[in-house]
Amino acid sequence: MKIVCIGGGHGLAQVLSAIKPMCSSLTAIVATTDNGGSTGKIRESQECIALGDIRRCCLQLAGEKSALNSIYEHRFVEGQLDGHSLGNLTLLGLIELTGSPTKAVAYFNAMLGNTETVLPMTEEPTDLMAELSTNEEIFGECAIDALSTLPTKVFLSKTVSAAPGCVKAILEADLIIIGPGSIITSVMPAFLVEDISSAIQKTSACRIFIENSKTENSVMKHTHTAGVDWLQEQLGLKIYDLSIPPSAIEEILHDSKNIMKSRTHLHDIDELKNVFSGLLKMPIQLSGQS
Repeated sequence: MKIVCIGGGHGLAQVLSAIKPMCSSLTAIVATTDNGGSTGKIRESQECIALGDIRRCCLQLAGEKSALNSIYEHRFVEGQLDGHSLGNLTLLGLIELTGSPTKAVAYFNAMLGNTETVLPMTEEPTDLMAELSTNEEIFGECAIDALSTLPTKVFLSKTVSAAPGCVKAILEADLIIIGPGSIITSVMPAFLVEDISSAIQKTSACRIFIENSKTENSVMKHTHTAGVDWLQEQLGLKIYDLSIPPSAIEEILHDSKNIMKSRTHLHDIDELKNVFSGLLKMPIQLSGQS
């Protein structure tokens, strides 16, 4: 089974770790609009795509017990490198050497011993922007997340093309998993790339959206509808065939005969493994068959 996962932040990394043992072909398409922390500093000085979520996904696939995981997650604490992770700087160096973010990520992934594919949503730097009801424009993920009211429109600061391999992976997939994660800053960016949103409409894969189990600590907490409904309204297109709410996740876990000792966060890897194990045993028709 060919599985493609789309998103960003911690959610995508945890999904990849959970589903890795269950398929022979796994591709991640990672949002690249983050402008906070080490990633934001690098983007400001080097005019490149966001590297933090890409690093996190590659390292999660390598396994938390991997020696390289702790090495590349190391953050400097003094001088001009204060706050930067070695993994982000390594990716930046590979981009300069190869001239291509996609090739750089492939090399980094190979260095970690991963056989899965990790792709940036685009090779071109672009930022998330929002428009308020007052027509005021807000620049960058950090500022958008800090808003006290939902924006009326979210868009990219520059129109970009999908990175090489993204469209092909989506069109050839049997199953596409979207989320969990912040609706605006983790899930939405990839679908603002026209090539990707078009491929999502054309694919014959079963598209599954995993809802967050807890209210986001972001501007999305001000919505009165399901996050995926708000997202699709903003995008003007349908991106999923099956949406899995927290209640369904609990049911899948129960059907898989797994006992939940306590209510844990959706991003917990063991819980996600149980969810996907149960989900893949369900009679879901793939590849466009009804």
